[in-house]
Amino acid sequence: MPHRNLTPETVFKPSADPETEPVFLFANPNPGPGEQDQYKQLINAELARQGIPPAHLADRMRIPRPRLHKILKQTNPLTEGLRDRIFRELGMDHVRAKISVALLHDPDAYANQAVFLATESLKSFYLEVMTCRRGSIEVDLRPAIIHEAARRAYDLLLSHQERVMQNDQTLQA
Repeated sequence: MPHRNLTPETVFKPSADPETEPVFLFANPNPGPGEQDQYKQLINAELARQGIPPAHLADRMRIPRPRLHKILKQTNPLTEGLRDRIFRELGMDHVRAKISVALLHDPDAYANQAVFLATESLKSFYLEVMTCRRGSIEVDLRPAIIHEAARRAYDLLLSHQERVMQNDQTLQA
């Protein structure tokens, strides 16, 4: 479907229960690890990247080491509250983590530069979705205004990037 034919109505389907379904449930996930296991993979990868043993993370968070080990390496469940505490402790971007796992179904996407850039541009949208799911809408704007503002912001970002790249080439010459 061409980009100009996409609308919020064609992209988002109504949710049966907004309290239990993930925010970005567009399609059934591919067979493979469940969402909770993917968050565990992401956390373990970040621990490895930062060179932090899980035992040290447990000590910093004042969680018994065996309990954290059973959660991250075995089958004990990872609650949302603990997951978000771990994200904060590791300095992880929780929105990028949730988009990588819940939307892209790929915990490795968290480290991808393109996902970082897309997430930064999607953060305000993500927050609006969460606000709407809670039943409150702060601003009443027509969809055409929102779409035009997003298009202009994207165009501005691309033109700025082009100017930066041209300046870099000029400085390197």
